[in-house]
Amino acid sequence: MVERIRSLLARFPEDEEIVRRLAATDARFNALCDEYRKIVDLLDTCEAQVARLREHRALLEDELLTRIEGHQPL
Repeated sequence: MVERIRSLLARFPEDEEIVRRLAATDARFNALCDEYRKIVDLLDTCEAQVARLREHRALLEDELLTRIEGHQPL
């Protein structure tokens, strides 16, 4: 149960007692918690991929600029 509500508790730490009580007694709340956790995990994955792509883009831009600046006209 803790894994299912971990990201929710991180987002709403002030409501921990209520979240734990609902998680223990409300099936619909649990379903929403599962969906929320999946979305948070997906966003984390996407954000990490975006960060890697931005780093790769910066490296490519550096190399391209180096070649542009060093180009000798024919």
